Amino acid sequence: MKRIVKHELVEVFIPANSTATRFLLPDLQNLRNVNLWGIQMYYDKIVPISILSNRNVINKATLQRSFLTLENYAGRQFLKQSPIVIFQTIENNLSDTAPLSDDSSIQEKDFKNFVGQKTNYPKSYIDLVAPTGSTKDEVFLFSIYYTDKDEQYSRTSFDNKQ
Repeated sequence: MKRIVKHELVEVFIPANSTATRFLLPDLQNLRNVNLWGIQMYYDKIVPISILSNRNVINKATLQRSFLTLENYAGRQFLKQSPIVIFQTIENNLSDTAPLSDDSSIQEKDFKNFVGQKTNYPKSYIDLVAPTGSTKDEVFLFSIYYTDKDEQYSRTSFDNKQ
């Protein structure tokens, strides 16, 4: 049987003119006590505006100066200060000088996987090397791929037609 992997789009808010360098991940009901299988980070050239809040997504320079720490429910950090850029695995072949060009292509590369860790998101956080210096509200935008305890495997398959 195949595992059903679900998706949750998440954002971490960075207020305008913020001097903070640590931002906690939100406590989202759908992500409580679930198994983590993957994370995908986005920046402004991939996804310019968040659908969740209609705020600007961080730029690539901020992404490259950011680090992710994930903690489990036992209080252990199983991912500590990992460069967030390793979770940005979408290759955007659009040059920075030609935004919104019609000849661009976006490709997936080297997707990073987890092995089903249960992550305590409100205890997990993103660290920045220095404040963003942005005069506008921004967000870290990322996808979390997970399974929950109630639906680990699919009960249907295209291979098993009746």
